Amino acid sequence: MSVLKNPGYFEPGACRRLLGVALVDTCLSAYCFVTAFCAFVVTQTGFAVEHASLGSSQVFCTEDYRNSLIEEATEARKHIDPFTDPVRRSIIIAFLLYGCHIGLGNQRHAYYFLRESTTLYTASALESQASSAQVDDDDPSLAGKLFWLLVVSERAHAIRRHRPITLQVTPASPQLEDDPLPNASAIGFRCLVNLYLPFDEAFLAQWNGTSATCSIESLVRLEERIRSAVPADLGLPDILMADLRVSQQWLRIMIWQLSTTAGFLSTKPTHECMDFRYPLLIAQDLCFATWKLSKQGMETHGIGLIEKIFEVACTLIDVMTCLSAAGLRSSGFKLGPQDYLKHFFSLIHDLPGGRRRFLPLLLTKIGQTLPSMVDPITIHLNLQPGPLVPSSTSEESSVCAISENDNSTEQPSTELISDSMSENWMNGNFNYAEMSRIGAKTPEIDEAFLQYSSYFP
Repeated sequence: MSVLKNPGYFEPGACRRLLGVALVDTCLSAYCFVTAFCAFVVTQTGFAVEHASLGSSQVFCTEDYRNSLIEEATEARKHIDPFTDPVRRSIIIAFLLYGCHIGLGNQRHAYYFLRESTTLYTASALESQASSAQVDDDDPSLAGKLFWLLVVSERAHAIRRHRPITLQVTPASPQLEDDPLPNASAIGFRCLVNLYLPFDEAFLAQWNGTSATCSIESLVRLEERIRSAVPADLGLPDILMADLRVSQQWLRIMIWQLSTTAGFLSTKPTHECMDFRYPLLIAQDLCFATWKLSKQGMETHGIGLIEKIFEVACTLIDVMTCLSAAGLRSSGFKLGPQDYLKHFFSLIHDLPGGRRRFLPLLLTKIGQTLPSMVDPITIHLNLQPGPLVPSSTSEESSVCAISENDNSTEQPSTELISDSMSENWMNGNFNYAEMSRIGAKTPEIDEAFLQYSSYFP
């Protein structure tokens, strides 16, 4: 497979050992495993594959190559018995196909494969199959890492799609053991587990509306736990920090949304996370975090990371509709909500997959809730054609006035970032009646493409 020949992804020996490449010509499950892995990499990263026999100047159509890999892996999988073949390998194949369909936006297919991978695990077949250890170089810790990977993935999907979970963390669950020589990957993975561990069945019952046993105190404790799960001074490579920081801020938004649904928000809260305007601070934190990250570090995580940024941006837009004109703008040398929103638009526009999948949705939401921001956003992104909404009033024009350096790619100084709730845009007039917008259904992709199709030839 061409993907496996790229040294930028894996050290060749480690890759062959992990995937069982040596068995690919004689073992159907190994062939399916390798094919699914390649499909996953191409789907999640948009990796352009070069065909060695055609020369480096000729490149496959990535979409066609990706689709053929997914079809090949799916077809091969039909001839595999997940309980007679190495079960661990069957679990990972299902998980990789879940990642492929998530990347393509096929939610029903994705959930099917995710559910299958977790069901195979909970069926206890993993422990009863002695042959599975042979696939993984007799690494006893891999089963534990696989369990926690499934826990994180299932809970993230359950929050995004309002689904139930199957994997429960109990005293009998595999322990996430500390490596004898801690490395960046191990530290990052532990932080990721710590982020999602509190979002258990009890939280999801509240999130999905099947339980009403929710209190302000429990959500405040959850918020504090999420904030402490990734230390502020944590120093890891960008590729690890991107997932941690974006997931952290996204989960804070999810907690705030549950607080909104439960009616816990207040104009004078006892804790700042129960303030109507709290997403403004979360957006500020996410901007500050992503300004420090390289584009390559973020784009490696594929469509899942972009979707989290998109959901933070949607909530920011909902709160911005409640702000006064003065509250939307930056104040002096301080950044404001407009600046954060433009940054999120830039990320979604620039990261692979975001322009086609989520930018039309976000433009549709802006057009419906903050039409005065459409012109500034499209100009900021250098999108053509011109504005698709009626001309704004003079008052709206003052809200969306564009500074001369809006198109600058320079990162703002950290001195421009405020850590206090006392900013002008936080204490300005706030229209609480507009809070009913929050939680409104996000426009469907077909509607967004119909309205903004001229932007995306």
